[in-house]
Amino acid sequence: MQAQKTASPSATLLTTVVSERDRSIKGMKDGADNRGQQEIFIMKTLILIIFASFTPVLYGADAASAAAPSPAVTTSQPATISTLLPPAASGATPPSFSAVASKPSDAAGAPPPAAAIPLVAPVTKDKPTTSSPPPSTPLAAGDLQAVPLYRQDDLLNWIEKGRHLKQLTRDRCQLVQDIEARASVMKVPAYQFLWGDMLSWGVCTKANPELGVQYLWDAANQGLAPALEQLGRYYWKGTLVQQDLAQAETLMRESANLGFLRAQIQWVEMLLQGMGSPLDYEDAYRWLHQSVIGDQAMHQQATRLLSQLADRMPAAVVTRAKSMR
Repeated sequence: MQAQKTASPSATLLTTVVSERDRSIKGMKDGADNRGQQEIFIMKTLILIIFASFTPVLYGADAASAAAPSPAVTTSQPATISTLLPPAASGATPPSFSAVASKPSDAAGAPPPAAAIPLVAPVTKDKPTTSSPPPSTPLAAGDLQAVPLYRQDDLLNWIEKGRHLKQLTRDRCQLVQDIEARASVMKVPAYQFLWGDMLSWGVCTKANPELGVQYLWDAANQGLAPALEQLGRYYWKGTLVQQDLAQAETLMRESANLGFLRAQIQWVEMLLQGMGSPLDYEDAYRWLHQSVIGDQAMHQQATRLLSQLADRMPAAVVTRAKSMR
């Protein structure tokens, strides 16, 4: 494109010759009659014509090489005679960079290449690519799933049935920090009992029986019947603590009085083993007799214990205990 826009050196020389001729003719018309000047003009004209005719032959290859734009040159350079000379043929295609001859004599007769290498690659704007996230894979049956915090009613139900630790391990111990916070900070009795049991037996946390029993006491002091029953059983059997029958009687009686069925059954068992006092028989009989027991095995156990306790009571006291609500 640059070579097409720049005037040919031959045309430039011819234009110079014509301009000199016109200027000389004008000078002669104005009165310049010096013959010496006319001879000098004629000699200059002949020299220019001869030079113009031999220029393509001598410098055609260099002119063609110089006329081709170089992409590596980024700054403008002063023009030289080789850059002003045209290629050997006006319609020839500029050679590629790999085909440029090193010597002018070799390049003069070399045919131009069939196709030129493009100097500037077309610039294309990359379209922004959007990547969509891979589709989520549904969790398998054994994968971990989030577990909501236990409601207190559900937790108390599990505690009464002795299923609270099994439920915790079934949920893969996901709520340990929440349980600890509700036991130690919020001081919720049901969570104090659960956290105390976890610490006592090392379920989902490091075992710390001393701290675990303390949390059971915290729950018992707030009147949680399962905590009173469990501590009474521990002191009765000597589990985790030293056996203390007096302490066991106090705790078990209080839990039975609060209506906890498991404590009511165990309190009667303790009385039948000689613990407590005959003055406790009537209340113990009434509490267990008025209990509604859905489990068949526990129902049969309660019936057997009541029958054994009634044998130690006067008939009038048994009748009164059954009638009291």
